Amino acid sequence: MAELRCVLGPGEMPWVDELFEPQELRHCIRDLVALSTLPAIWKDYDTRQIADSVAAALLSMLHADVIFVTVPGLRDEPVVDVTRTGQAVSIGSSGHIEGILRGASRGDREQISAIDNPLGKGTLRIAAAPISFGRDAAIVACSVDPQFPSETHRLLLGIAANQAALAMQRRHAEAEQRRLASVIERSSEFVGFAHLDGTPQYLNNAAYELLGLSGIEEVQRLNIFDFMAPHERARALREALPMVMRTGRWLGELDFRHFRTGEIIPFLVDWFRIDDRRTGHPTNMATVSRDLRPQRKLEGDLRRLNESLEQRVTERTSELAKALERLTLEAEERLRADARAQQLQAELHHASRLTAAGQMAGALTHELNQPLTAFTNSVNAGRRMIANDPPYRIDTLRDVLDEAADQALRAGEIIRRLREFVTRGETEMRIENLPDLIREASELASAGTGPHRVQVRLSFDPRAEAVFANRIQLQQVMLNLIRNAHEAMAQSEMRELEVVTARLDDKSIEIAVVDRGSGLPDNIVKHLFEPFHTTKSDGMGLGLSICRSIVEAHQGKLGYEPNCGGGAVFRVKLPVPLER
Repeated sequence: MAELRCVLGPGEMPWVDELFEPQELRHCIRDLVALSTLPAIWKDYDTRQIADSVAAALLSMLHADVIFVTVPGLRDEPVVDVTRTGQAVSIGSSGHIEGILRGASRGDREQISAIDNPLGKGTLRIAAAPISFGRDAAIVACSVDPQFPSETHRLLLGIAANQAALAMQRRHAEAEQRRLASVIERSSEFVGFAHLDGTPQYLNNAAYELLGLSGIEEVQRLNIFDFMAPHERARALREALPMVMRTGRWLGELDFRHFRTGEIIPFLVDWFRIDDRRTGHPTNMATVSRDLRPQRKLEGDLRRLNESLEQRVTERTSELAKALERLTLEAEERLRADARAQQLQAELHHASRLTAAGQMAGALTHELNQPLTAFTNSVNAGRRMIANDPPYRIDTLRDVLDEAADQALRAGEIIRRLREFVTRGETEMRIENLPDLIREASELASAGTGPHRVQVRLSFDPRAEAVFANRIQLQQVMLNLIRNAHEAMAQSEMRELEVVTARLDDKSIEIAVVDRGSGLPDNIVKHLFEPFHTTKSDGMGLGLSICRSIVEAHQGKLGYEPNCGGGAVFRVKLPVPLER
């Protein structure tokens, strides 16, 4: 580290003695005049430009080898460090010198110090003058001249530091004023101030626009109480103005009037007094007032929206309550106050299954008609065989009756599957065989789909055979997704449906339902899983919403994506059951 030491003691000759020679006096006067002209040049300069300008001037005036100016960052400006060097200083050594001077600028700036000359032999003498604002702001000058710094040098250095400080302070003050004025002029709120007698002195652009005023000439003919609606003036004079003058502020609502249309405009008025800082006496009063019309409109819109939403919710709730009352009497008897939310969810799921069953009623009629017709034909054939005179073969009659019994069992199996689906079922969750669950749902969903049947392919991953689920609820999800796929392909040339299971990782399995239908438009996809959004003319828009809630209740996820070959892909992700 460079050695610092004092080179001038307290007994130096005062600077005025140095100016005894006319030549020296002329040089000093010339430099002082030059310094006095700098502020005019700095009028439009920023902090760095001011620092660079004063450094260049002092480098010439002091015949210094290095001038270093440092100013800490102010407001939104960065730190400014400027170094000016004479011809004797190489570019390579300027950075080293700057580091030394930066440390010197933070020390005792009244001391005159020196360091071993990094430029060569001898001593580099240092003088510093603080810039009188901002911590660590200073001008540091150094020279190899043994007579540096003289009292004249210190005088010029101090004057330059003061001039720079005043210029920088003025620049920042003007910037703050411009910033404040810009904020006020661009504000959307009513801003103004007036004399204590109520004569307006200033209004911002928003105030002119809000009150329909043309300009300052019109405003100066008015009083601030003319801005208010006639019915508000007495209250303002009786209540608001005395409080402003007594306490310094009044905050409340007042109605103003529009000078062109006569419209009454509600305002939130912040009315305050401005006092002289030196005497404490009031000099002016000002206001920042907000137009309450947007807020009142928003409040009205929200109130009407809430009323509309409450009415829609009431109507939907009433419809669901009637359906649940008609179709689920048993559930109403088991309602408990401590499980209200969970019970309502179960009822909604059940209503969805009944809706799906109702939609399949016509198809199931066709499915039941076939085995029942075959049953009737077999029974009639057996009766005719018995009614005819013997001989007839017992084994033939047995075959006929066996056929009748098979058809009756087939019809019973269809009814059993439908009953099992529409029944409420138990809420208990257990380990279920996923392929069996999907096969049953697929058979029920595919029942009676018409002459143009869909080709269904089921593909099961042997690593994803078990699932921890409520069988009825998960079948409800699969039936809904498979029936939606059937309906989506009603007008398609390719009627191919795939249901595929897969083990994704150690924690999850996936069921994919892939169709080649018409797909879904973007405006439907955005609200696909929201309640009461549907593309079906007779649908309630609850199916997919309920499916998602069931899957999420099973700690899973239900998602949609378009099929790259046309159609839709619905993916159900479920957790792998824990081993027991």
